[in-house]
Amino acid sequence: MPDTVLSYHSDEITASLKSSVKTLVGAMDFSIHQGEKLALIGETGSGKTLTALSIMGLLPQNVKCKGLDIKLQCKGGRTHLGEDVFKTAGSAIVYIPQNGLESLNPHRKVRDHLFDTLRKNGCEKRLMLEKGLDMLKLAGFDKPEDIIGLYPFQLSGGMAQRVTIALAMTGRESLIIADEPTNGLDKVGKDNFLKLLDSRFPEAGKLIITHDMAVADMTDKVIVLESGIVMEQGPSNVVLNNPGCNYTRALIDALVRNGMKETPRLRESDSRCPFYSRCPKACPSCFSVGYRKDGEHSWRCI
Repeated sequence: MPDTVLSYHSDEITASLKSSVKTLVGAMDFSIHQGEKLALIGETGSGKTLTALSIMGLLPQNVKCKGLDIKLQCKGGRTHLGEDVFKTAGSAIVYIPQNGLESLNPHRKVRDHLFDTLRKNGCEKRLMLEKGLDMLKLAGFDKPEDIIGLYPFQLSGGMAQRVTIALAMTGRESLIIADEPTNGLDKVGKDNFLKLLDSRFPEAGKLIITHDMAVADMTDKVIVLESGIVMEQGPSNVVLNNPGCNYTRALIDALVRNGMKETPRLRESDSRCPFYSRCPKACPSCFSVGYRKDGEHSWRCI
């Protein structure tokens, strides 16, 4: 089996509010091996992005991750441990944000963003323009020379997303974290995105946050989140084609047909399934539901 790039465990992620502390994400365990893609799927507010931010140490000030244990195996064999993993191994992790336009400095041209990233990765000044154009072309721009001199406000949402993807292509990272990376991309762009990551970073582990079933289907493993609870996880071909959990079935059906639009309420602190109030098969047993397991496939349902 390939080496483990990332192993992750947390007891819970909580938020300190005015008069109480609320659990946002429950206990979670997963690992990503070299060249492997893991998808986090779920509705808006399910805890996907918070999980990614906890890896990078970028949680909001009032949000804390308890019992966090992270191991990151970087190239060269060095392992980084604990909550400061991003501070000590930031150059080994690349983050592709959900909103390309918001992640770009509005006062700087695409060229400046690319050159900054290339400089950090040791690129010679005389080669920066050539490499920058190459990265834009890899990200799907047919005429990168027309893009490199633009400011972010001159880009559409899809174009800005491609620029953030191009920025990710400039390094040699061990772990790629991509938050809704196909937002604003057309079907061809979506189909090519993971193939591009695999060809550019064949040995890197990839954590893909997505609500796009076509993207999730191209990954190796899936974790399904509902209101911060892991409802199901396992090999993608098993979870997406033969889900054991009623929530996973409903999620797949809703996302394929309409996209999930309703944000679930903040979870109450009780033992019932977080999907109970919306599940067509809800019953009293759902108040004490546990996990069932079949090999690498596990799910939380009756």
